[in-house]
Amino acid sequence: MKRFLKSLSLGLVVAFVGVLLCACAPANTEKAEAKMKEAGYAVVAYEKETEEEGIVGGISATKISLTDESGHITALLFDSMKSANAYYEKHENNENIGKSGKWVYWGTENAIEVFKG
Repeated sequence: MKRFLKSLSLGLVVAFVGVLLCACAPANTEKAEAKMKEAGYAVVAYEKETEEEGIVGGISATKISLTDESGHITALLFDSMKSANAYYEKHENNENIGKSGKWVYWGTENAIEVFKG
């Protein structure tokens, strides 16, 4: 039994570390802006002084290319996951909208992959 519990706890720790190391949406607007610029997107980022619906900032990024790499994304950063969930639920019928943590985003599949990856 002791061996089983040690194995189980080790497995949980490995799974937790894997989740932490896994790629995910950026933590703030500065990191989101840098991530998208690094991928070749033209980016406009902003932070709000007064919060509406819990929105604290966001980005809009566009990449124009003659290949399949073109795309655009708009992403809003919320003050909490609760605010992000409420906004997402209100707009979830819109095409290509997604949510990751405190971010709600929409755009083309290419741009969304870059943002999340």
